[in-house]
Amino acid sequence: MSVKINTKNIINRGVIYSLGLILISLFIFSSNVKALSIAVSTDELTGLQDEIKDKQKQIEELNKQKEIYEQNLNKSRQQISSLNSQINDIDQVASKINIEIQTIGLEKESVNLQVKELNLVLTENEEEIEDQEDKITMLLRTLNANSHQSKLANFISTKGSIGDFFSYLNELNKIHSGLQVELESLTEKKNELSRQKNLLIQKNDQLEDLNNRLNANKEKLDSEKVVKDSILRATKGEESKYADLVARLKAEQQAINNEIYSLEIEARKRLYELKGEEFLASEKGYIWPVPSRRVTAYFHDPDYPYRHIFEHPAIDIGSTPQGTPVRAIKSGYVAKVRNTGNTGGYNYIMLVHSEGMSSVYGHMNRMIVAEDTFVVQGEIIGYSGGMPGTAGAGALTSGPHLHLEIRQNGIPVNALNYLP
Repeated sequence: MSVKINTKNIINRGVIYSLGLILISLFIFSSNVKALSIAVSTDELTGLQDEIKDKQKQIEELNKQKEIYEQNLNKSRQQISSLNSQINDIDQVASKINIEIQTIGLEKESVNLQVKELNLVLTENEEEIEDQEDKITMLLRTLNANSHQSKLANFISTKGSIGDFFSYLNELNKIHSGLQVELESLTEKKNELSRQKNLLIQKNDQLEDLNNRLNANKEKLDSEKVVKDSILRATKGEESKYADLVARLKAEQQAINNEIYSLEIEARKRLYELKGEEFLASEKGYIWPVPSRRVTAYFHDPDYPYRHIFEHPAIDIGSTPQGTPVRAIKSGYVAKVRNTGNTGGYNYIMLVHSEGMSSVYGHMNRMIVAEDTFVVQGEIIGYSGGMPGTAGAGALTSGPHLHLEIRQNGIPVNALNYLP
């Protein structure tokens, strides 16, 4: 005895076949779209990657030139004893900085190309994800409209073939399995998209860092020119005058260093006589004294123009125009305000902090704090200088900037190890 198959059951199978066709056609359509988009973008991506490789080769060549300059500088610096050797050293440093500027420029171009490449890949992936989401949404709607619950109710009411119903369920499970594969693929693509977006953020941060390095190098190059002009003006090209200049600079620097060291000892004695060093406020950390974070000369910088005379005991903070407000990097006691007036001498402010620390602010054009007083972190203590020939600049200036020393128990240490 045969079981009669209701036309509605035939419709059920038709729905299954329709769902299958929808699923297959959507897969084929999206694959074709993907293949087309990849074909379109591959040429552009290949072109970008070739450009990036070319930039990297140019960067490698410039780095080789920079190494040659550094080797020559290391040799020549051991023999600096004359005006000519000093000027030659400055010129070589300027040439090296020029190479660094060219290198950074190429690095910027390379990173910009990498950003462009990432944006291209991101756009392609976003379009693919959007297409896949639309496809899954359509399948879900179709499945929801033809749920097996309604088919089961229909089977019971019509007494249709149980074989047809299980065949329906089998086909439905296949579609669910295909849908699960699509969902897993979509999740992987979204994770990869998130990784690429994070990489893009890193590249943009890298660009910002390169811009800062580029501008810092340009300031350093300007400083080298200022130093060279100052030396030639002071010596008038005469070796004897250069020898006198070097002797005077050595004596001045040694005197200032001895003064700062002894002043700190005396200042701490006075503090103990008052209420003890614990009277000083002790914040958790330091702050930058000026808005700029651009370092144009580092602690013991090998490219410091006067390094054969003395080690640079500080960092020089560039992008600090003449007259910039200077703030205390930490609460402390004003141990010294050295004001040479309009004599062209070197001005500085020295603050004594807790835990054996102190700070020195050099090339100050104007000071607004008094000795034997206390300041709090962030308080304005004076205004920056450094312009050659202006009050407080001193003989060793290389243009407007702030000279910042941090000392531990009177010994200069690298300020960058303490600043945020």
